[in-house]
Amino acid sequence: MATIHQFVTGATPGNAIYNEAKIMQQALRGWGLRSDIFAERIHPSLQKTVAHYEQYRPQPEDVLLFHYSLGSALSDYLLTLPQKLLLRYHNVTPSRYLVGAHPWLHAGAAKGRRDLPLFANRTVLALADSAFNEKDLATAQFTKTAVLSLIQPNDLFHTESDHDLRNKLANGQTNLLFVGRMSPNKRQEDLLKTLYFYRQIDPTARLLLVGSEDGAGSYGRFLRTLAQELGLETAVQFSGHVSDAALAAYYQAASVYVCLSEHEGFCQPLVESMRFGLPIVAYASTAVPGTLGNAGILIQEKNYPVLAELIHLLVTDSALREKVIVGQTERAKAFQQDRLLAQFEELVTAVLNE
Repeated sequence: MATIHQFVTGATPGNAIYNEAKIMQQALRGWGLRSDIFAERIHPSLQKTVAHYEQYRPQPEDVLLFHYSLGSALSDYLLTLPQKLLLRYHNVTPSRYLVGAHPWLHAGAAKGRRDLPLFANRTVLALADSAFNEKDLATAQFTKTAVLSLIQPNDLFHTESDHDLRNKLANGQTNLLFVGRMSPNKRQEDLLKTLYFYRQIDPTARLLLVGSEDGAGSYGRFLRTLAQELGLETAVQFSGHVSDAALAAYYQAASVYVCLSEHEGFCQPLVESMRFGLPIVAYASTAVPGTLGNAGILIQEKNYPVLAELIHLLVTDSALREKVIVGQTERAKAFQQDRLLAQFEELVTAVLNE
């Protein structure tokens, strides 16, 4: 039986990279291949389904699929192995965007960027999850690459949302939503500034910041201090990591999804927003335009008073809102799981047949 083992830096519930690895594992096994997942850091709840990479026992015929997102001891280890290697490139945030984050995250990002070229001659095929990410691979001298969009689970869209939370949020107030780990590259502080001006138009509006604070370091404290300085203590909700039921409630109760991130390798919440029928306003940085395509509303500069007016227009103009949602719904079809898994199977088959 052919074997494609997967390696991820961190395996935690809800993590986009780990979620994709699970989907790929199920698909690979369905195609008659053996596939286990190994990781460097494993959440206690996953100890029975994910093994530490040091437990991997190399076999000459193995194919290894490495989900590359940070430099680490795991990446050093995989460089030493002779097995055929597939690199799944999820992007590594440049460390300059992570000033203020936890030191381990900053150091891992710097190492990940520095070490990426070392994998160029080691890799039989590198799969970028966006065209933006494929440019990184070209810069690092990878010769055989392809774009395969991030494969996302469908569970969130079939989960019954947290009824109590949804009702609490859907109380008539305007809810600006952002989903993503708390990190300097995500520029949550720019969302606070936008809310400050938006509340000059709609004094009851609030900002929902949904995402883990692991690795946030001093940035999390900075955001809370800024909220106080702007008089927004009661208008900003820091949720931390949430369950799928709670996340579905946030999407369903939100008025607009706002993304002002400076660096994204794909930006999964944009696809989630499109699938939930939530209109998007996003800053046109890095992979964001590629993920949105011609959908949503892209802005080229962060003029906060003007942005506040734009968001208000999207909230109050029903015709504009419906037009945006229709375009987003059509764009979301490009990220259907079945379509992406068929592309993945074609790519894997070609590698196995080489």
